[in-house]
Amino acid sequence: MQVRVCLVLMCAVAGHAARILAVLPTNTRSHYAMYGRLVDALASKQHHLTVISHFPMKSPPPNVEVISLAGTIPEITNNLTKQHHSLKPNFMINLENIMKECVDACETVSKLPAIKSLLHSSSSYDLVIVEIFGSECFLPFGQRFQAPIVGLLSSVPLPWLNEQLGNPEATAYVPAYMTPFGQRMNLIERFLNTMSVIWAKILYKYKSQIPSQTIADKLFGPGPKLESLAQNYSLVLSNSHFSINEVRPLVPGMVEVGGLHLDDSQKLPKDLKSVLDAATEGVIYWSFGSMSRIETIPRAKLAQIFEALSRVSQTVLVKMDRRMLARNLTVPDNLYTMNWIPQYATLCHPNVKLFISHGGLLGTQEAVACGVPMLTVPLYADQALNARAMSDRGVARTVTLSDTSTHSWAEALKVLLTNSKYKENSLKLRDIFLDRPLPPLETGVYWIEYVLRHKGAAHLRSPALDLTFPQYLLLDIVALSLVIAAMTIYILHKLFRYLSTRCIRWLPSQKIVFEKQFFRKNIKLFLCLLWKYKVKPN
Repeated sequence: MQVRVCLVLMCAVAGHAARILAVLPTNTRSHYAMYGRLVDALASKQHHLTVISHFPMKSPPPNVEVISLAGTIPEITNNLTKQHHSLKPNFMINLENIMKECVDACETVSKLPAIKSLLHSSSSYDLVIVEIFGSECFLPFGQRFQAPIVGLLSSVPLPWLNEQLGNPEATAYVPAYMTPFGQRMNLIERFLNTMSVIWAKILYKYKSQIPSQTIADKLFGPGPKLESLAQNYSLVLSNSHFSINEVRPLVPGMVEVGGLHLDDSQKLPKDLKSVLDAATEGVIYWSFGSMSRIETIPRAKLAQIFEALSRVSQTVLVKMDRRMLARNLTVPDNLYTMNWIPQYATLCHPNVKLFISHGGLLGTQEAVACGVPMLTVPLYADQALNARAMSDRGVARTVTLSDTSTHSWAEALKVLLTNSKYKENSLKLRDIFLDRPLPPLETGVYWIEYVLRHKGAAHLRSPALDLTFPQYLLLDIVALSLVIAAMTIYILHKLFRYLSTRCIRWLPSQKIVFEKQFFRKNIKLFLCLLWKYKVKPN
């Protein structure tokens, strides 16, 4: 399963420059590429950085100090032949595994001498930036250095993060992380979506916060609980954007910077450029990211996929190690494989007609930015959510690995390559995604420095965090309204009974008076008739 980045950046301002420490206990290249872009941008702003990472810079500039974690955590890649035989839903299994991996990474890094040395140093810092996902074990650095905290999030806002920021969940129309729903859900989907959010929060409490608290207490000593520290983020930068993810309410303290990792300076190797340039019929690019190995797809299914790909006229470029394939597996003649491919530069090549992806958010953003339609094969985490978002926008079709067959892939490839609407929609979505006041990287740097300039920017914090749960849900208002309604009904009831009693007491005497008056009037009428018609008695 994938490991998420657990990041701590600490900034100290000396004049207009800040000292930054980045603790990155992850071996996921894709996520480091995202945070590495931010680190590079901060370094270019003349901030002084100390970076602790599994992917140290080879030639760091003078204002960047590198502490390597290479080798401390084994590299994790997903074997797609693994099957989970459990009654638990897939989203629950994925969350549990990811949280465990991130907690384990925090525990490993917390034991390093460099971290303990930093904790007991006399250094002072003005800002702490932590990566938000599966663990909060480094949040006490903010308390240790009396510094505000900025969070970095590599995905859409998570259920427990919304609670920590006072951000509305809006489960009626905002699908939760790891759910395959769109923004227009039916009754059953809204129910499942709401239950998923509630369960994810419970899972995070017991699978992440409690073990992370133990790690933090060992490293920092007794102090404020992580759940209380998590409510003190000055700012969170979310790797999402309303154009390709969900339209959702956001508090001012959460800023969307989806596409932070997009690097226009990325270049194509000469051999790859030659392949792309020579593909007059176009290119289909297939990659499952830096973790999931295409070679580990079960042989029978991979043979069916290869059969479908052999029927297209385009060159199929695949990020794959051909040596890992089964020997008796026939590879199509139009298949060109490479162990490593610069993805963003490849997708933006004019001859690329289609991107076959597992639906990872970073790859999805790259395809959108290049205006390339997608065939998504979601495997885990938020990939089903991303695949549904792209399908709803008319730029992708989805085929699950369990439903893979030659027919399903051939049909999807034919529609995506021949129906011009997918390309047209991709170009429209690209224009919307890229149309912003500032590029995402500049936006991220601006807001980090904004927090520095305003000493934590406490004015961005939502007042909802100071409300109790009943106050936030207006349960006290509901209770007060019920009390007022009950009192009103009670008073009206008493008044009605009082008036009814008075009327009953008044009724008998009035009835006698009425009967006497009625009798007298009738007698007078009778006598008048007798006189008029001169009726004489015998």
